[in-house]
Amino acid sequence: MSKIEFNMENLEKCACLNCPVQEKSACIAEKKKMIKNKMEEIKETGEMPNPKDVPAVYCATEVTECDDLDFEKMCMCASCPLWQEKDLGNGMPMGYYCRDGAAQ
Repeated sequence: MSKIEFNMENLEKCACLNCPVQEKSACIAEKKKMIKNKMEEIKETGEMPNPKDVPAVYCATEVTECDDLDFEKMCMCASCPLWQEKDLGNGMPMGYYCRDGAAQ
């Protein structure tokens, strides 16, 4: 398993934005809206936003600041392209990076 970088390539591959765990979160919805509005600027400048403002790529960063996620829902980390590319199934934690922190 290799360390995951917080970059545009990984953001574009990330499945977190469509995860059922985040689906009904008002906090996540606000962050998604902000990122969507800034995506072209981010792509043009190459300057990534603060990870705390991005509701994705938790396997590279840290737990979410949002407290309204539904952890009763099934995490979809195992179906994410990053999970497979970076062999995250052989590391810790083994999913729910939004709750448990970055891949080790």
